Amino acid sequence: MNMNKQLIALSLLGLFASNTALAASDSSTLTVKGTLTRPPCTLTSNKVLTADFGSLRYDQVDTAAQIDVPVTLTCPANSVLNISVTASSALSDTVASAGRANLGYSLLWKSDNSLINIKGTKRNLSNLNGTVDLSMKAKLVAQGALSEGDFSASAIINIDYL
Repeated sequence: MNMNKQLIALSLLGLFASNTALAASDSSTLTVKGTLTRPPCTLTSNKVLTADFGSLRYDQVDTAAQIDVPVTLTCPANSVLNISVTASSALSDTVASAGRANLGYSLLWKSDNSLINIKGTKRNLSNLNGTVDLSMKAKLVAQGALSEGDFSASAIINIDYL
């Protein structure tokens, strides 16, 4: 009887061993990798900007004061970026519709008074460090006969950190 128990135990052990040998197994290697980079610049001016011209006579549009549009960043040393402006409705490369017939606006770089392309053309800036002033000025432009009424338009200022 003792021998029968041993034979049954050995048979069961053989059965389990053969099932283990028949079981398939795979392995895979996981690689964890990446690149650490320095942080990009931080926008320190408001994310929502308004150039409010208030009330002015339509016969004085061309001589109206330019409105400052502050765009400032803080950047680590040797930063590189592209900045672009895309107006919601462009009349030309440098004049956008102000949302009223024959009224447009232009944006100028405050640093050198040059006109900004408002069709999304990127301006590349490199070797930036510390406080970076990318401020602009908005200027109204008469495109023909004007009439009284409200005006409003928008543009997207996009900054790509490289």
